[in-house]
Amino acid sequence: MKYNIIISLFVLLFLACNPDFNTNQKDIKSHSSKKRIKHNKKEVTQNKVEDQNKVEDQNKVEDQNKVEDQNQRIKNSLLDDLQNLIEKANEDRKKYEKKLKEESEDQYGILAFKELGWGEGQGEKIADNTERSIRYRKRTYGALNDIDTDKLKEFSKIIMLSGQTQGLFNILNFFGTALDDMIVCLYPKKDILDKLEISDLQKLKNLLEKLLSTKADVSKMLNQLLLDYQNNENSIQKDTNKLKSYVITLCNQTEEKQKEAENLKNEIFTIQKKL
Repeated sequence: MKYNIIISLFVLLFLACNPDFNTNQKDIKSHSSKKRIKHNKKEVTQNKVEDQNKVEDQNKVEDQNKVEDQNQRIKNSLLDDLQNLIEKANEDRKKYEKKLKEESEDQYGILAFKELGWGEGQGEKIADNTERSIRYRKRTYGALNDIDTDKLKEFSKIIMLSGQTQGLFNILNFFGTALDDMIVCLYPKKDILDKLEISDLQKLKNLLEKLLSTKADVSKMLNQLLLDYQNNENSIQKDTNKLKSYVITLCNQTEEKQKEAENLKNEIFTIQKKL
């Protein structure tokens, strides 16, 4: 009995000395719960960040694909345009090559070819069938390609009457050379143009369009001469001095176009070297 009383007193004293026992137990449980909640929140936040990163990565891929698709469409369009321009220029080349092949003995009545020669005296003439004379005529036909064949005789007569035969025909030869060199260079490479960057394709297209435009300008000026002479514009049909002045102006304008064509051809050559 005395022993039980002693034990009971001891228990009471122990409890009296630890009044926060239950509270500490609750605090421990509460702290543990908070840690779990905090951990769960951290996991949720991390998952959201990961999901957001995935979405951003996916958007970047989609945007990149859109840019690539757009670039490919631009490139395909440029390639189509260039193919058409090159084919057009090559068809023109076939036309003046055919003109050379089928030229008659009088070379379409272009008497200027018999007057022009290589050097002084009665030596080799442009009308001769030597390699360089044939090449000269072909390139001149290239510059005169848009003049009707049956008007070439009249054109030659007008130029000879003006006294500017050598000046104008040499300019036309140089002009035709630039056109011929360009298409001879580009046509064999028309199927590998896709190797060029978009910027080069765009530049090449612009250069080729400008070069063909200069040809159209020269053709328009030469045909205008025929028309003006036929209509005796400003009495050029009757007054040799006025005709000479007219043709000198034409020579200067044509030479400007010839120089422009030469520069454009050189720029085209620079780009095609990348192929």
